[in-house]
Amino acid sequence: MKTIKAIYKAINKINSNAQVSMSGTDMSALDTIIWENGTTPINKQQILDLVPTCLAEIEAEAQAKIDNKQSALNKLKALGLNDAEIKSIIG
Repeated sequence: MKTIKAIYKAINKINSNAQVSMSGTDMSALDTIIWENGTTPINKQQILDLVPTCLAEIEAEAQAKIDNKQSALNKLKALGLNDAEIKSIIG
């Protein structure tokens, strides 16, 4: 699933107005891209060149979310809340 997100992200970096659809769950999805609503097709190699960067960004975003959650939990604990109280706040 991350691969598809990375492909969409790469396309969006090249053309933020691009409208596309594709099928698949891995790099083979590049061969199924449908350029919709008059979107000018982007060279496959341009997309491939950006995919590793986009994958790294997706990983960094996921890690930042984990880190932020842990930071928030630590701050709540520093305020004196116990685990049950914290759980009642965040669900």
